[in-house]
Amino acid sequence: MVKMLEPHEFDVELQSSHEPFLVAFLKRNDRFRQQRQVLDETLARHADRLRCYLYDTDYLETAMQRFLVKGTPTFLLFSGGREVDRLIGESDGDTLDEFINNAMRD
Repeated sequence: MVKMLEPHEFDVELQSSHEPFLVAFLKRNDRFRQQRQVLDETLARHADRLRCYLYDTDYLETAMQRFLVKGTPTFLLFSGGREVDRLIGESDGDTLDEFINNAMRD
């Protein structure tokens, strides 16, 4: 299951992790449950090479300002302590898989 990520946990993850990780910015709306399920399924397929997090909705507005996220859903991929790519908009499993594979190939 995808772990909920708070700001201090994100900073620790970013500074200490050398492995890539995906962070989803999702608002609790009518699409939240479906996008959360897509994220859980993506984690199951990529667990051997990627960690997946959901940014805690209590801190979402501040995080969106910090990372210049204009809307949700948005998915940010980090590697080596920096953002390497982002996917903007609602996503299905195939689209998210393609995004991850392309971003990690570069």
